[in-house]
Amino acid sequence: MKKWISLSIIVLLLTGCEKLDQRTGELKRMEEETVIKVKTVSAYTVVENQEARMLETAGVVMPKQELGLSFGTSGKIASILVQKGASVKAGQTLATLDQSSLQAGIQAAAGQVASANIRRSKALSGPESHEIQTRKLQVEKAKELAAKAEREYAQATVLFANGAIAKDELDRLALAQKQAKLSLEEEEIAYNKLMKGADRLDVEEAQVGVSQANVQLSRAKQEAADAVLKAPFSGVVAAVSQLSSEQTGPGSEVIRLVDTSSWIVKLQVDSEQIGLWQTGATVQVKSADGSEAEGKVTFVSPVMDQNVGAYPVEVTVDGSAANWKGGMTVTCHYPVAGKNAPIVPVASIGISDEEYYVMKIKENTVEKTPVKVGALHGTFYEVLEGLEPGDQIVGAGLSYVVDGEAVKVADE
Repeated sequence: MKKWISLSIIVLLLTGCEKLDQRTGELKRMEEETVIKVKTVSAYTVVENQEARMLETAGVVMPKQELGLSFGTSGKIASILVQKGASVKAGQTLATLDQSSLQAGIQAAAGQVASANIRRSKALSGPESHEIQTRKLQVEKAKELAAKAEREYAQATVLFANGAIAKDELDRLALAQKQAKLSLEEEEIAYNKLMKGADRLDVEEAQVGVSQANVQLSRAKQEAADAVLKAPFSGVVAAVSQLSSEQTGPGSEVIRLVDTSSWIVKLQVDSEQIGLWQTGATVQVKSADGSEAEGKVTFVSPVMDQNVGAYPVEVTVDGSAANWKGGMTVTCHYPVAGKNAPIVPVASIGISDEEYYVMKIKENTVEKTPVKVGALHGTFYEVLEGLEPGDQIVGAGLSYVVDGEAVKVADE
């Protein structure tokens, strides 16, 4: 009996130990699974931004000037004097039209000007002596004719009273006497007018004629000038669009001229950074091929471009300092003084519901914390609100953690 009891006790003890070992194993596995579920994250400790930083903004290179040139009048192209790639000076003739008809127009207009000037000079000087003498003789002749008509009419009156002539004859002589008298008056008026010298109305009319002739001459000369295409500025011929002997006209581009004496880098700066950009500031400009040049901020727009939601900024670079091409993309490095504001990596900032946030690490647990960001300094954001120096945040991979999740910090 005692032996059986001992065996039972031994069996119970063995069974209990087995269950204990099983339970211990389960707890160990649960602990291991719990450890496995804790995500490992990289952390970043927030520090104040005391040092100067560089704003990096991409821009597009444009030449100082680019202009399509066309003739100011229609005609056949007589000659094109430059080729693509040629360097030209301001005022240099680049192309011409056939000017044969235009020169004929200038000569005709010049002749009209000369004739008008002669008429004006004559009007200003008044009548010449031979004109006065001729008019005086005409007055004397009119007086004689008037006196003769007067005598004939007087004789006819006596004859009619005696019945020697008919009434029709008397009326004819009366009309002749009257017409002779009117002719005399007209000649005397003309003579008196001539004796007064230059007539004001004649002088004014002659002056108008001169002005009109000069307008025609100026127009003809302008048309001839419009038939010569000259460089408005020094630069490089980028394209020649037409050939000699082709018909062309105003607004039809013949040559495209580019001024590469300096380059304009056009930037679009967001509202968070535009307050940092100042006209006259020095900027380092780097191209994709590694070349660098120093530029100056020459324009900061006072208003936002609503089409892109940013402020236009221009940086001017001396053309001799960089062998660039229009349309290239470059990066402008703009130095700004440091502020007493924390800075964090761009990768540590998330955006949710149009709000910026970070994942702050507290006692191995992440906490989603809204922040207000400021300027972008290369790969770092300024944080204006929401963080303090010394705070620890998830440095990257925000999409792999959620608010309230337990984490393990791997490194900083």
